[in-house]
Amino acid sequence: MDFSIEPEMMEIPLFGGIEVSETLVSAVLASFLIIIFAAIVRIFFIPKFKIIPSRFQLLLEMSVDAIYSYTSSKVGQWASKTLSPYMFTVALIIIVNGIFELFGMRAAMTDINFTLALSLITFVLIQVYSIKKKGILKRLKSVFEPVFLLAPINIVTSIAVPVSLSCRMFGNILGGMIVMELLYSVAILKWAIPGVLAIYFTVFHTLMQAFIFITLSLTFINEGLE
Repeated sequence: MDFSIEPEMMEIPLFGGIEVSETLVSAVLASFLIIIFAAIVRIFFIPKFKIIPSRFQLLLEMSVDAIYSYTSSKVGQWASKTLSPYMFTVALIIIVNGIFELFGMRAAMTDINFTLALSLITFVLIQVYSIKKKGILKRLKSVFEPVFLLAPINIVTSIAVPVSLSCRMFGNILGGMIVMELLYSVAILKWAIPGVLAIYFTVFHTLMQAFIFITLSLTFINEGLE
């Protein structure tokens, strides 16, 4: 089995033959598909929403209500109004990238740069929402609580948040991909067991990691609000 933790580079002829990582291609493609899907829904479906919803409208309403309710339960209604759309988008990007693996593409989450980028956004959101609710002075004061001597520990703990989030999702998704590659490398299992396990490692496992990332992000944001 030939496998590299670092994603392979791909040449893009349309852009002067520049080389980009295959995970970047997956991330951009996933974003593009989500934008197209959102545009189609906005143009062709939302203007036609009815009092008695169709199946598609009902599915959309249930999805939006579910993410809003879950976000509200973690950070309260005040923050959930603006956080819900972002968390829903993050979940979609992770899930779509996971589905790409079924078609032989490498998911963007198997690149530490991608997971670190999402985690850094969470880190910024923690600071922004904390400052919006408590003010910048109280936010700075919380660094020195409960006693001044604990300030270095509090700072290291804050910095550890994006590192922990990024490494957790990167390691779990990469581990699932490695397991599938190992199973595919065994000739006798090539067409039997891998097809069944792919449902877990590329669908259920991805859904679970998206849920964990969102839950932890909301938990850390809520801690910043307290």
